[in-house]
Amino acid sequence: MTDIHITDISPIPVTEDSRPFASAAQCCDFDRNGYIESEYYMSGTANVYETHADGTIGVRTPNAPYTNRFIVRAPRDTRSFSGNVVVEIINPSAFIDLERMWVLGHTEMIRRGDIYVGITSKPNTIAKLLEFDHDRYSSMNWANPTPNTPFGFTDEQLAAMNGRIMPDIDISYEPGLFWDMLTDLALLLRSNDAKNPLHDYHPKHIALAGWSQSAAYLIRYVNDFTYRRATDHDVFDGFIAAGPPRFLPTPVNQYEVLSTLTDLGISKIRTVRNPCIIMQTESENSSLGAHDVPRPDGDEPEFMCRHYDITGASHDTRYTLTDYYQDNPGLKRVNALFGYDGRFNKEPNNYPSQFLVAAAIRNLFRWIETGVAPEPSEPIHTNANGTNVRDAFGNSIGGLRTCLLDYPTGTYYSYSDINPKSEGMYGKGIDGLYGHEEPFPASMLIHLYGTLKHYEELCKRHTFRQVTHGFICQEDADALVRFAVSKAEERGLR
Repeated sequence: MTDIHITDISPIPVTEDSRPFASAAQCCDFDRNGYIESEYYMSGTANVYETHADGTIGVRTPNAPYTNRFIVRAPRDTRSFSGNVVVEIINPSAFIDLERMWVLGHTEMIRRGDIYVGITSKPNTIAKLLEFDHDRYSSMNWANPTPNTPFGFTDEQLAAMNGRIMPDIDISYEPGLFWDMLTDLALLLRSNDAKNPLHDYHPKHIALAGWSQSAAYLIRYVNDFTYRRATDHDVFDGFIAAGPPRFLPTPVNQYEVLSTLTDLGISKIRTVRNPCIIMQTESENSSLGAHDVPRPDGDEPEFMCRHYDITGASHDTRYTLTDYYQDNPGLKRVNALFGYDGRFNKEPNNYPSQFLVAAAIRNLFRWIETGVAPEPSEPIHTNANGTNVRDAFGNSIGGLRTCLLDYPTGTYYSYSDINPKSEGMYGKGIDGLYGHEEPFPASMLIHLYGTLKHYEELCKRHTFRQVTHGFICQEDADALVRFAVSKAEERGLR
């Protein structure tokens, strides 16, 4: 196997007084579920890469030292391990470590006995980690190996690119160290090295996952890194990218944040030899550039891919951004809890995309293990300018659907009107990531469905069909129906 440039793996002790940031052990009841949560420092060296004019990459600065952290959630009993590992590129967009793929997929991972590994992906989150627990995270280091080399752009040029890059440029650190960190961690998890924290579990399959900016990272990684190193095994066996903002090509170092924002084909996956599932909500489909990126499904040896549009869902939902984190002491400590607060004047979008992501995780590993690809799904229908085509109820047509769309009790939107004094992603008055719902009046629900019992029967039949297609896990069918029926009841159907 190719050399792994990790020199040290050190456990970060978990005590009553010091726990990992955004710990899941309590909110996901690890004691009852038979899981344990561990955290580690990883130290080593990584190259910083650069993008050439033809889109290929090369080494810009070799062997820069670093210390990063990663989290492990695993079955307490090694005999309960499924053999599958999900490595998440933890999302840094809010300048804190948000484990969105864990939030969406942890129910499936826990009930199957999967191991979750989340790795910090950008140094812009270190400040909040230190604010949370300075002693716990004081060893983290992503120092820029060329701090005396100035950026080739001005603050004014960065400001002019508002909305096209993430505002986390800092000469003191270098996000470009991440690519080798990720590769080396995956190779270590496969190895018999005594430093491997999964040494006693013997993983069979390792998949890479990412949400939003981290999904954009994943796409760049697939294109330029996962097959570059000559190993006795591919770095990852499969990939799941959810909510990728296609307008955001990911540079391989922060010095090229402007120079790579040209069409080098880095916003779409060019080649993927191992199974890959890409999921996007209506936010990405309608406003974050996805309609401009070709999205073919593939079953060829050099392109094994499925694309799914999650109709009804917005990039952020009440569950993923508010409900899951509501009582998390780590986020409370750094004042980073998210709420659908007074900025918004409509009911928040709470489309249950977690059920569809759970099925996608299951389908991905089945594809990896058996070679049988999951069923395709039609995309959301769009018109010539990329706007979603909507039905008579105002919901988008096509895409990956649940009973909530085919038997609707309201209209789902991928954006929210907000207080005009509040600043949203697309300027004052609009939040393009956190959507809203507009409920139907009770009289309309009675006209459409008659009774709550009849509505429940419609939802059960629809969900049964989606289970047979593999779009919903059998274990989630009842929960999805209860979710839909509860929403109908809240809106006045009896």
